[in-house]
Amino acid sequence: MNSHNTAGCVFHFDNVFPTGQSTFGGIDLYQIGEICCECGYEILPHLQHCLELSYIVSGGGFFYIDDECVKVGEGDIVFNAIGHTHAIRTDDSGMLRFVYMGFTFNEAANEAFRDMQRFFQSAPYHHAKDTYNLMIPFLRNLDEFYAQKPYSRIMIQNYLEEVIVLSYRAFTEKSGKVTRYAPQKSPHSVGYTVYSVIRYIEKNVCELKSVRTIANDLGYSYTYLSHTFKEKTGMTLRWYINHKKTEKALEMLKYGNLSIKQVAERLNYATLQSFNKAFTRIMGYPPSRYVALQQQEAAPD
Repeated sequence: MNSHNTAGCVFHFDNVFPTGQSTFGGIDLYQIGEICCECGYEILPHLQHCLELSYIVSGGGFFYIDDECVKVGEGDIVFNAIGHTHAIRTDDSGMLRFVYMGFTFNEAANEAFRDMQRFFQSAPYHHAKDTYNLMIPFLRNLDEFYAQKPYSRIMIQNYLEEVIVLSYRAFTEKSGKVTRYAPQKSPHSVGYTVYSVIRYIEKNVCELKSVRTIANDLGYSYTYLSHTFKEKTGMTLRWYINHKKTEKALEMLKYGNLSIKQVAERLNYATLQSFNKAFTRIMGYPPSRYVALQQQEAAPD
């Protein structure tokens, strides 16, 4: 990345490869990294020689693709196709932090990935809001490059594929080319009812606000759904939702380098206080203590 240092770069982790690329199954990876820039920082125009996927972790700014300017913010995904000019500028109100990877598909890629490649290359860029919590596999993959533990190459390939597939889903769902998750409903199949609820919560945990939302979207009555879930699992549906949201909060606080307030907002809590209360009810201590414990573990001996 060519940068223009009229403003500072707070940090930049950029993993490049001596021979220009590193192969992970059907993916040739050229570059993967993370950057946090002060307001006014610019990455100068450059021609895209590979596919590039970026995820905005926090802040905001502008991505320029050829002559078009795309405003980006927290939770956005941007994909740049090969052969187009690309530049980035942080906005004037704060910092911009994003993760990115440059890659191509090679001959070992199966037909599914070749279909995705055709879609990605069908326009100069694709832009969508993240609907799959893409930040977690993206940042976990960066952790694998930092740590280089046993079998890191296997983990890196799996994370690369996960990031690409989830990005593709987000882009195609926005364009209306695929159907969103909508399970076939059968009020006579109690086991499937509970399974449908569990899968729905896993997919929509960040946006989910209430049990009534699930009942309405899946076509069940609120009373029936609450009673059936408690009968089959031994726990209330509200407790299970709080449990899954807390699981997601733990991931975000550990891997996302996000503040407690940012996590509360991403998980769609009405207030920071309501998030703290729900987290404490599940974990037995507030999120501030969890953050402190993570900082202690990360501190050098």
